[in-house]
Amino acid sequence: MNTPSDLSLFFGHLHPLLVHLPICLLALLALLELLTRWRRFKTANANAGILLGLTVPAAVGTAICGWLLSRAGGYEDHLLQWHKWTGIATAGVCLVAASFYWLDLKKLYRWSLGAGTVLLLVSSHYGGSLTHGSDYLTRYAPQPFRTWMGGGHGAAVAVVKGDPAGAPAFAVVIEPILKDKCVSCHGPAKSKGGLRLDTFAAAAKGGDTSAAFTPGNSSASLLIKRLLLPEEDENHMPPDGKPQPSADDVALLRWWVDAGASAGAKVADLKPTPAVARIIAARAGGAPAAAPATPTTEVAAVPPAAAAPAVLAAPDPAQTAKAVAELGVAVSLLSPNEPWIQCNANMLGTNFGDPQLAKLAPLAPNIRWLDLSGTRVSDAGLAPLAAMTNLTRLHLERSGLSDTGLAALASLTQLEYLNLYGTAVTDAGLEALRSLPNLKQLYVWQTKVTSTGGQAFA
Repeated sequence: MNTPSDLSLFFGHLHPLLVHLPICLLALLALLELLTRWRRFKTANANAGILLGLTVPAAVGTAICGWLLSRAGGYEDHLLQWHKWTGIATAGVCLVAASFYWLDLKKLYRWSLGAGTVLLLVSSHYGGSLTHGSDYLTRYAPQPFRTWMGGGHGAAVAVVKGDPAGAPAFAVVIEPILKDKCVSCHGPAKSKGGLRLDTFAAAAKGGDTSAAFTPGNSSASLLIKRLLLPEEDENHMPPDGKPQPSADDVALLRWWVDAGASAGAKVADLKPTPAVARIIAARAGGAPAAAPATPTTEVAAVPPAAAAPAVLAAPDPAQTAKAVAELGVAVSLLSPNEPWIQCNANMLGTNFGDPQLAKLAPLAPNIRWLDLSGTRVSDAGLAPLAAMTNLTRLHLERSGLSDTGLAALASLTQLEYLNLYGTAVTDAGLEALRSLPNLKQLYVWQTKVTSTGGQAFA
């Protein structure tokens, strides 16, 4: 298959946008014909000709865009062929039905309209299977219906119940996360970038560009890198609109990769850190697992699995409620079993500035993730950040930050992720970040940082 041009892919990507129009129009035409069976609605289809004039070009245009999209590849061939040809057939039958209608052959029109509706249902089913997985309709169906429809066992659960220490780590901890968050785009029905994550063998094989993970090094693993990108980044996975993995999910994935990414190793064999053990035990429905007898190095991971400098009490509910009520920021726990919270002021935009940031002081020790992107915070107002000593993830993109403000970050020794996109930061300002021992990800796109300065800092 020849590589499709960018122009054909552009029109192909219009398919998901256009597809609902002919579906609605064809369903409406079928409904109007059904209503005419009752005397009260005998003239319900009086405007069928106008609707057909809209349905035919919409169906044909959608089919053409779908064909262009199919040339991009990355889909399971069997499902793709069924969806493609039933979709094209649906557009063709719409054209035939319109011809019969305008030739005043109403009986043939109704028969062809019925055939088009059936084809539409079949095509829609295969389209949904391509996009969301072959078990999309059956995944959450009651057991009798799921069995009758040939579905599996329902949504993946986090781990088997009971003591998870002796269970295979991949099968009971990692695979359910991948199936729940990744397989709809990287499974047997649809494999974006040639990558499948529905089995260990497929995941280990990797995709078109590289392996999904690098055993022993989560920071170098493509899977983890994509998960940790900002959600607005076009390379972030899962894409916007898809269910996002929780902080616990990412922590478990990083732990497994750093421990060697083994297919059959048991949970206990991989020596989970105390924080990871608590997450696994909580998902298994049991008591928190005991810490390993042999001291181990805490795996650097996103909270709550990241190393905590000290035992910390949970945030005061009254202070949290006050921050939400007064400031309008989104505040939520990163994990039900940890004291860490995330604060998101991005939704407030320029309505959030230096005075509002200062009011987060009572929550400062508990804040692990903070999003100030797009707000009106300035260099002068960043002093409260110094008290957020447990901060690991900080968004300052598109804020009023410059080199001067970076000095306020010097005490954030736990900081792992910092986004400075679209700020006035320069090469000189990066010097203030050299004192951050755990900084792993720094984004300086569309700043005044030069390529030379960025490479020197790295």
